[in-house]
Amino acid sequence: MASLTLRHLAGNTWLIPAPAAIGVYVRNGRAVLIDSGNDEEAGRQILKLLNGQGWTLDLIVNTHSNADHIGGNAFLQKKTGCRVAATVPEAAFIANPILEPSFLYGGYPVKALRNKFLMAKPSTVTDIIEATGPILDTGLEAVPLAGHFFGMIGIRTPDGVLFAADSLFPETILAKYPIFYLYDIREHLASLQRLRELEAAIYVPSHGAPSPEILPLIEANEQRVRQTVSFVESCCTDAPASFETVLERVCGEYGIVLDPNQYVLVGNTIRSILAFLSEEGRLAMIFDGGRLLWGTAADQREA
Repeated sequence: MASLTLRHLAGNTWLIPAPAAIGVYVRNGRAVLIDSGNDEEAGRQILKLLNGQGWTLDLIVNTHSNADHIGGNAFLQKKTGCRVAATVPEAAFIANPILEPSFLYGGYPVKALRNKFLMAKPSTVTDIIEATGPILDTGLEAVPLAGHFFGMIGIRTPDGVLFAADSLFPETILAKYPIFYLYDIREHLASLQRLRELEAAIYVPSHGAPSPEILPLIEANEQRVRQTVSFVESCCTDAPASFETVLERVCGEYGIVLDPNQYVLVGNTIRSILAFLSEEGRLAMIFDGGRLLWGTAADQREA
């Protein structure tokens, strides 16, 4: 991986630009990390940067448990004895990384899914935190941003910097990946609305550049989600369709080439969209022999 660098954002708040942004908040020479990169090498470079500044790592606060956000935890905790903090649902995945591919696959994951993209090395969560309010005695504030994952949070520093985790994706990601992973569509849309109302001097999406302006990105993300939801709904309205049929049509529409990782990520997102449409009363579950189909309420009555 490319060498990591340290960038000052405001006051005591720093950024380590990486594939998934890493925040650093420093008080009296003691550092709190916001996420830890995607693997042991990231952890090694982070520690070198901190040591170069004469800072001691006290704590890692994980916004959520996806491997690219917790990959440096194990190395850093082993080397420094630092604490790790996370919300209850994310803590379970951080301590037991096999849960992520198992959850995505819907059973014991095939070997092709037991990879570092979906499974970081386990680390010990020493502090359970709430999804909203002060984070321990750090001066940091947790902001609930669930939707992308179970108990994901954003983190706002006293310097007015909001690390927004994976609640927002930049235009480059939206262009490259027509569907991005979402666990709970309703919660994600609520988080986008919450972001509209949050005040910060600088916003830092995990996979994008820091910016003082976030509204255009919120609008672009919401538009993409609603477009995808509408397309999935259209796959089931002419005639009831199985999950596999919907997946095939989505891949054809958006030019998605499946591999094991993409199959579970795209497939899981489609299932979440189908659940959302069901709760909205726009689609219904129809059992036809040994098949589960998705169709309209009228289709359900006729079945």
